[in-house]
Amino acid sequence: MLFQNYFTSLVFSKTNNPNYYFNLQTHLILFEKSSQIMKRKVLLLLMFVFFYSNINAQLRNISEESDVVTVTNIDYYFDNAKKSTVSNVAKLNAQNLKTLTTNVQPSVYCYSNTVNTYGDEPVNLFTDMNSLAQVDNLVTLKNNIEIVIIKIDNASQLNSSINLALLGNFKKLKYIYIASSIDISSSEIVNMITNYDEKYSIFYKIDKGDN
Repeated sequence: MLFQNYFTSLVFSKTNNPNYYFNLQTHLILFEKSSQIMKRKVLLLLMFVFFYSNINAQLRNISEESDVVTVTNIDYYFDNAKKSTVSNVAKLNAQNLKTLTTNVQPSVYCYSNTVNTYGDEPVNLFTDMNSLAQVDNLVTLKNNIEIVIIKIDNASQLNSSINLALLGNFKKLKYIYIASSIDISSSEIVNMITNYDEKYSIFYKIDKGDN
């Protein structure tokens, strides 16, 4: 009974105390403000996640576009360069490529782990699918090489890869030229290319010789 009277008087004193209601109101206001701040933080977080996801998707698209491998038939490229609509820069580039592939140039020949060099500053490097992995180690005169000409002479080599990372130390390299003595398509060559780098222009030609 004594405890009940004490509790009743305590509640009565609090509910009749103006400070009690003021403090309660203050706590409610602070709680509402905290809730609003929390909502803003959550909203900002969601906006950040959305923004980051959007940017990341765009970067992935750019990366995927930059990884698209283009392989061009070299004869088609030369014929197209003759058109009046082609820029002078493109014409000069085609003329340079034609000079490298049709005129005698200082060259390095790397076949079957053997290297033969003709000329002081070779600009052409000739190799084949079996020797491609060794050119970086075997060829010492890399500084002026502008084109690597890779021979394909049997169908089994179509299952091999052309790893462009192996050519990274050829600083002036601009052209990769696939010279095939068997039927091959641009899409088949695309499937063979690994570690693509857009600084290289990739061409091919089917030349069966007298067969």
